[in-house]
Amino acid sequence: MMKLENENKLTEEDLEQVVGGNNMEQDSKFLNVLLRGRPEHCGRWGSFTVADHWWELHDAWRSVGVDTQKEYDGYFGGYEVAYYIDGKRVRQFDAWIHAEKVVGKHLKRADWDW
Repeated sequence: MMKLENENKLTEEDLEQVVGGNNMEQDSKFLNVLLRGRPEHCGRWGSFTVADHWWELHDAWRSVGVDTQKEYDGYFGGYEVAYYIDGKRVRQFDAWIHAEKVVGKHLKRADWDW
C-alpha cells in the first residue's frame, strides 16, 4: 500500500469540489439556507426543476455581488453556471465564500446539503 505524503492529500477546498448534482442544484440549496430571512432568498430545487428557476438563482447571486451566466457544456450536454466577481471568473467554491462574507455567515456543508 502506498503511503500518502502531505503534498498528495486533498485539501478541504479540494474536497468541497467533489460533490454530486449540478452546480445550479447545489447553488439553490446553498443560497436557500444562506439567504434565509433576506428579500433575495431563493427556493430550493432538485436537478429536474432547478433550470426552470434560473433567473431566481441569478438574482440571488447578484444580491451578494456575484454575476452569473448560464453556459452550455457540450461535453456533458447540459448547462452549468459561470461565476464572476468584479468581472473576474471564479470557481463555484470561491463564489460561495464571497457570498458568506457578504452575508456575514459561514455555513458548513451539512447546514445546507441535505
